[in-house]
Amino acid sequence: MKYLKPKIVHLKILIGLLPYFGAAQIPVTDVAANAQLVILNQNVATLNSQLVTLNSTMGKLLAQMERNVTANSSASKILSQDLTAKRTPASYVMGSPEMNELYDLKDKIVEAYKGTQKNLRSFANLEKVEKERATETLADALVQVTSLVSQGSHIASTGEIIESADRLSALRSILDKMDSVLETIIKVNTSLLQKNEHRKAIYSLIKTN
Repeated sequence: MKYLKPKIVHLKILIGLLPYFGAAQIPVTDVAANAQLVILNQNVATLNSQLVTLNSTMGKLLAQMERNVTANSSASKILSQDLTAKRTPASYVMGSPEMNELYDLKDKIVEAYKGTQKNLRSFANLEKVEKERATETLADALVQVTSLVSQGSHIASTGEIIESADRLSALRSILDKMDSVLETIIKVNTSLLQKNEHRKAIYSLIKTN
């Protein structure tokens, strides 16, 4: 029995120390939880910082998109106005000296054509082949001038996308071609007149002799 007594004493001591062992575990658990809370708080802070950066970036992106939309809208409006202006011939094109000269030249060419045709019928000292060549040249000149006047009127009034300056440039090119047509008719008429008068003089001289 004397050997059992120390064991009982030890058991009582252990039982008495149990509350202290339990109490000793609480601080260890709190430290671990606090460490996890610190890490969690750090992660939340990092996430919040990233969200702030993302919001700022999104704000800048949206602002840039709005500026782009505004710029594109303005550019589209300007382009539309520019195209409308190019499609609408300026008043100074329709009333330009080039347009006036276009119709003046047409009248001169038609007048020269009619005068040369009249001479062809009245010149008695021309050969048949000479009259035929002159008639072909006059017919070709009339076709050319009709086409050129039509081109000039179209360029001046068309709704196609053409700068007003380009319209005037095209008109001047047409006027140069019409001047050439008029010169051709005048040369034909002059040549016919000279041949007819020369032969007339020769025939008169022969008759006199």
